[in-house]
Amino acid sequence: MISRLSIDMKRGQVKVVEALSKHQVINSRIMLKLKFIAAAISILGLAVFGFFANEARKEVYYLCGNFSKGTSYSSVIRQLNTVNLSEYKVENLPQGKRVIHSSALHFHLLSCDIEFSPQEKVVAVSYG
Repeated sequence: MISRLSIDMKRGQVKVVEALSKHQVINSRIMLKLKFIAAAISILGLAVFGFFANEARKEVYYLCGNFSKGTSYSSVIRQLNTVNLSEYKVENLPQGKRVIHSSALHFHLLSCDIEFSPQEKVVAVSYG
């Protein structure tokens, strides 16, 4: 900070006026640019995440729509092996198998549950 004296001749007052130095003005401009760049990168990151999260949602939704009662286990697994943004797990149950297809981009909140009979045929499909 640079201090200057300002003399008001009419009132007979002496004031100390503080002004910003050139370096402080340049530093504040640099900080403003850095804040703008950080905000732009954050917005771009959120847009990219939103795009991929939507693609993962569509992947789970449309694959889930491919399965209906009577579809074989091998057909379901063959289709689920084509996923890019989601994953699935197989659970062995006493009444057959269950495949849970979901995405980590949605924290596994949206999922497709596919239940199979002991004959490895789909008996129920639910999305949600």
